[in-house]
Amino acid sequence: MDRDSSLLAFLLGAAVGAAVGLLYAPRTGKETRAHLKKLTEDFAEDAEEVGIDLREKGKRFVNDSKVKVSELIEKGKAKFKKGQADPSKEEIENEDEVIEE
Repeated sequence: MDRDSSLLAFLLGAAVGAAVGLLYAPRTGKETRAHLKKLTEDFAEDAEEVGIDLREKGKRFVNDSKVKVSELIEKGKAKFKKGQADPSKEEIENEDEVIEE
């Protein structure tokens, strides 16, 4: 996640830098508008790529979490069937370690 926030900060900095550069650049209004349009399109493409990447990471996280929860449910059912409905403190701590992975 640190990579994504760094990329977002970079893109934001680039946009601010470009805006300041445009204000001080000796261009005609038409040239400036064309340059702004190009910068906006580039920024939109970069933002879309970051969004797609974040969406994919989110899907993987949800899927991984579903698998882990299903495994824990099955372990709980198995223990219950064996008559271990009241697990010891050590067993609960072991289950917490599985969740954190």
